[in-house]
Amino acid sequence: MHYEIYKIRGRKYKYAVENYRAGKKVKHKKTYIGALEPINKAKRKKGGGRKPVLFVRQITEEERAELMRNSKSQDAFIRDRARLILFSCQALRVKEIAGNMSCGIRKVRKAIKDFNKKGLAALQRGKAKGAVPKFDNVIKKMILMHFSQKPSKFNYHFTTWTLPRFTNHLIDYKVVESISIEKVRQILDEAGARLKRSKRWQYSPDKDFHKKNLQ
Repeated sequence: MHYEIYKIRGRKYKYAVENYRAGKKVKHKKTYIGALEPINKAKRKKGGGRKPVLFVRQITEEERAELMRNSKSQDAFIRDRARLILFSCQALRVKEIAGNMSCGIRKVRKAIKDFNKKGLAALQRGKAKGAVPKFDNVIKKMILMHFSQKPSKFNYHFTTWTLPRFTNHLIDYKVVESISIEKVRQILDEAGARLKRSKRWQYSPDKDFHKKNLQ
């Protein structure tokens, strides 16, 4: 028996070849061994395998007492986190804790990791990220640019701006989609802009005064 290599469609394959006689003829029996260059090579993933077992670090008596107290808190976040940590102190695995608490595994893992890193501070909910301001500096500059112009430039019949007039103007001219009178006042105050006094009444107890004054 000997081995031979055959090239099929550009790839090499190894066969065991055994010669035997059948009457006056010599025949060959080929047995496939395998590809010399396997197409589907098993690639080992980085960091593959099971994740290491995660437990809470060793806690002090003071920490244990604080965890016991917080496990009865009225705040659900604090109460749940304290209980998760206490379960881990009893050598329960993450999956077991999740089953006992009827919560997700990710929640348990995060609670344990946070406590191992920050201690009792992990019982407090983190501050939410601030919302993106609705009126950025570009919008504010456009508002101030419009305010610096006289109303007559926009073909208004009045000669001075009032907060209601200017607010409606910003919306009509598509400077902003919506804005409150108070927000306009704040933006003008921040920039040090001031409304000029009109010789006519700008405010009145009449609830429909602003509508009438804009006509």
